[in-house]
Amino acid sequence: MLRWIGILCVSMAVAGFGLNALGGKQELVETKRLGADLVTIDTLKKFGKLEYPVVRFEHDKHTKAVEGKCESCHKVTGNTVTAKFKREEDTTAAAIKAVYHDNCIKCHTDTSKAGKKSGPESGQCGTCHAGPAETSRTLPTFDKSLHYRHQSSKMVPAPAGQKDNCSKCHAQDKPEKRNLSFAENKEQSHEKCMSCHMEIAKAKQPSGPVECAGCHDASVRATFKKVADAPRLEAGQTDFALLMAKPAKPAAEPALINAVPFNHKKHEEKNENCSVCHHNASTKGLVACSECHTSLGKEEGAFITTDQAMHSVTAKASCVGCHAKTQDKKQCAGCHTFMGRTGQKTEASCTKCHVSITAGPDLLQDKTGKVNTAAMIFESRAKADTVVKVDEIPETIEIGVLANEYQASKFPHRKIVQKIMEGMKDDAMAAYFHSSPNAVCSGCHHNSPASANPPKCVSCHGKGAGPLTEAKPDLKTAYHQQCIGCHKEMGIEKPAATACTECHAAKK
Repeated sequence: MLRWIGILCVSMAVAGFGLNALGGKQELVETKRLGADLVTIDTLKKFGKLEYPVVRFEHDKHTKAVEGKCESCHKVTGNTVTAKFKREEDTTAAAIKAVYHDNCIKCHTDTSKAGKKSGPESGQCGTCHAGPAETSRTLPTFDKSLHYRHQSSKMVPAPAGQKDNCSKCHAQDKPEKRNLSFAENKEQSHEKCMSCHMEIAKAKQPSGPVECAGCHDASVRATFKKVADAPRLEAGQTDFALLMAKPAKPAAEPALINAVPFNHKKHEEKNENCSVCHHNASTKGLVACSECHTSLGKEEGAFITTDQAMHSVTAKASCVGCHAKTQDKKQCAGCHTFMGRTGQKTEASCTKCHVSITAGPDLLQDKTGKVNTAAMIFESRAKADTVVKVDEIPETIEIGVLANEYQASKFPHRKIVQKIMEGMKDDAMAAYFHSSPNAVCSGCHHNSPASANPPKCVSCHGKGAGPLTEAKPDLKTAYHQQCIGCHKEMGIEKPAATACTECHAAKK
């Protein structure tokens, strides 16, 4: 990050691009300075251990001091700004150190001699080398709304002979060969965004931010105009895809293949940008997952295999990880929080995504065939909300197996099931993954076969204070963990965890 010392901190995401993208000019965004311009300078770190603590550099403060003249700190050729401070490339540690010290200290000294308030001079090392500090600086998000505003803006015209202006930002993109990579690193992204913003601003047109807070301050980004129904981003993608592992050896005969039909369009609608799944999109473009993640793993994918990339519960870009994040919603968390810790994975849960198809060599190579096959599988799937025969569920169940100090607890079974069903209403994902009979029962009866008459809790959890494990505590602990835990995860305040008599009355 040290290499950022003179960067005009413009936005890699160009977040606030106030262009007349939607037919009508917009005013420049007034940015608030809440520490988002604080840049940590640690460039020499790549040459070895630092001699002094990292430098705290307030970029917007310096931009104001030089009256917005980028050339005071950066090389400017036409409208192109070089991100590095007073240089175009990193050479040696000694040379870079000299560039910073000679120029920064000289500027401070000259400013001080001119009778103006200035920064630290020679010998005041600790003032700049003050070490890390908390900052309101956050990474910008280039969502579908911002993308559309750039794509449709009259101030970002298409190159000569091209219909779309994609290559204005995605420099390697060509109509005959799509390559939507944006920048190799932060410096390059700042240079591209800053140069474009400056060019438009010089033409006296509404432009994007030229201060750090314009892109790196969340409170400022929240004020940007949002296009509610931005058109779909076009990257040559299909509506459906059939995901399958590449065979080790080409086969002459049709073989049984475990594949995943994937609704690409539906997933696009649920996410803000392509980088949610294609997490290296800015540097590598939109490439297939299998390009980096193979069955054995390879260096380009950090040796993360296909299986790990798709099934890691903690990874944001994995299928299972993304679905698990969706289950954090209050209406889902009551069941899924505990199922994630104690529930057993079954073959049935795998087949909700994976299907076995007999595929010949032609299908393996035929993109259109894969798309049509995936679409056909999706069309055959049920799309209606899960149906549970509520009338067959007991309205109330008395739990008195542990009744001693308290009376038997009257459990409103039917009411609870109805509440769970209400939380899943009109949710396509919930409708599909809970479509099997009695699937919702697994929220409480987590290790029992899905059934309208599951075995009683005491059949697994013993009454006595036996050995406790998180997966299989004694019966009293199991009841309390399940009931109180569900209320907590779903945000149900009453009854409170300490209000014992609200669930089971005290004996008189």
